[in-house]
Amino acid sequence: MPNYSTQAFLQHLLMAGLLCLYTITVCSQEVSYDWPALNRGDVIVESISGANDVPGVRVTFAVKASRENIWATLVDYDNFQKIFVGINRMRVVSHDNEGAQIEFWIDAVLKNLNYILYRDYAQPGYRLTWVRVSGDLKDIHGSWEIQDTVDPEKLLLVYESYVDVGTWVISKFVQLGAQNRARDMAYRLRVWVEKKP
Repeated sequence: MPNYSTQAFLQHLLMAGLLCLYTITVCSQEVSYDWPALNRGDVIVESISGANDVPGVRVTFAVKASRENIWATLVDYDNFQKIFVGINRMRVVSHDNEGAQIEFWIDAVLKNLNYILYRDYAQPGYRLTWVRVSGDLKDIHGSWEIQDTVDPEKLLLVYESYVDVGTWVISKFVQLGAQNRARDMAYRLRVWVEKKP
C-alpha cells in the first residue's frame, strides 16, 4: 500500500468523491429517447425541472431536413411569429454572428409578458441557448439542440425551456400552458423546415 500522509490521503479521497459525484450528476442528466415514437413522427412533450426546481418543458421530435435549414429557421426573425405563435410582438434589439438580443411581448397563460432574451449561437448548426436579460419574468432560459440520428435523412430537435415568474404556483401554470403550446409549435416548425428548399 502506498505511503500517504494524512493530508495527501484526504486529498485523494476528496478527489475520488468529487469524481463520483460528477459521474452521478452527468449520468442522471442523460436523456433516453423513445425512438419508435420519434420515427413514427410523434412529438414528445415532457415536464422537467431545472436548477432550483424551476419548472420546464422538453420537446423532442425528428425532422427530415438539413442541419442548415433547421438552423436558418431557428434564427429567422422575419418569420418567427409565423412559426412560434403566442408572440404578440417582437423586436430585434441586436443581431450578429454570436447571437441576438430580442424583445418579446408574449400572450402568456395568465397575463401578457414583456421581456428581452439573449439568444446565444453557442454552436451554430448544433446548439442555440437563451437567457433572460431583463423584463417581467424572474428567470427564463432554455435551448435548442440539433442532433444526429441513425437515419441520415433525419435530425433530432430537442427544445428545453425553463420559466420562473416569481411564484411556484404561477410558474406551474405557465409550465402547463407551455406544454400545450409546445406540441403545436413542434409540428408547425417541422412543417415549415421540411418545406424549405
